[in-house]
Amino acid sequence: MTVLAGGVGGARMARALRSIVSPGNLTIVVNVGDNTRRYGVHIAADPDTVLYTLSDRIGPHGWGRADDTLHVMTELSELGVDTTFTLGDKDLALCAWRAARLDSGEPLSAITQDVAGRFGIGDVTLLPATDDRLETKVETAMGELLDFQTYFVDRQHSDDVAAVIYDGADDAGAAPGVVGAIENAEVLVVAPSNPPLSIHPILSVAEITEAVDAHDRVVAVSPLFGGKPLKGPADKVMHRIGYSPGTRGILEAYEQLIDVLWIDEADSDDITLGEEFGIEVRAADTRLGDENGPSFAKNILETEEAR
Repeated sequence: MTVLAGGVGGARMARALRSIVSPGNLTIVVNVGDNTRRYGVHIAADPDTVLYTLSDRIGPHGWGRADDTLHVMTELSELGVDTTFTLGDKDLALCAWRAARLDSGEPLSAITQDVAGRFGIGDVTLLPATDDRLETKVETAMGELLDFQTYFVDRQHSDDVAAVIYDGADDAGAAPGVVGAIENAEVLVVAPSNPPLSIHPILSVAEITEAVDAHDRVVAVSPLFGGKPLKGPADKVMHRIGYSPGTRGILEAYEQLIDVLWIDEADSDDITLGEEFGIEVRAADTRLGDENGPSFAKNILETEEAR
């Protein structure tokens, strides 16, 4: 199985699938549109969230490292540096190590696979979508163009969004192994991540979209519960850039790319919407916590095997 993943939802989907897939048979292709430079280091927000989740090092908020300290942020703050974007000391060390290797000319994909092995998750192939520059930017209703982390963290996604731009996508190629992982997967899973902010950046790479479009079994999981995300601005962003509310908007976001959409049982009234899009819609308890996550992943796998 191969998973397209971004953020907390993608990390939890990857964790759930890892619990039921044989070692060596799971590849996770992760969004890098959120990557940024802060404090002189290279932050790979979504890859690190997947890394920390799969290695049981994830922080209590669903991001960052568990049991981390904030000595560097405290010192920087006392020096007058804006530390709204907070990195724990362990997290900062990883980002500094990554930055040094990138600056020496190593590709992000090689660094990511190296650190996955160091964190004890060598049974999973963890790949960034691209080694090339790809930056998700948000155009606000006021005409500002913000990098993703300024919009999402510094300004707490409070701006009205007029458009989402994937800067660099036209020149970006898929990272080594990504296209093959998609083509060779028996089932390709689109994780319950924010479509325009986490999944569409991956799909903005033409090689990846072409591989997904050619795949004969693409299964997506909606990030909505009763028409709303558990947290984050997915519903608001989608509405502001022209998608319909609720499940219909998710179907629009993945139209002609997916074969199946799993929705939460709270949205089960939306099952019939799939007929309009030629997409099979199935309902289940799609929560991806420690208890329900593996059972939902097993549900996906058994449904696909039954075909």
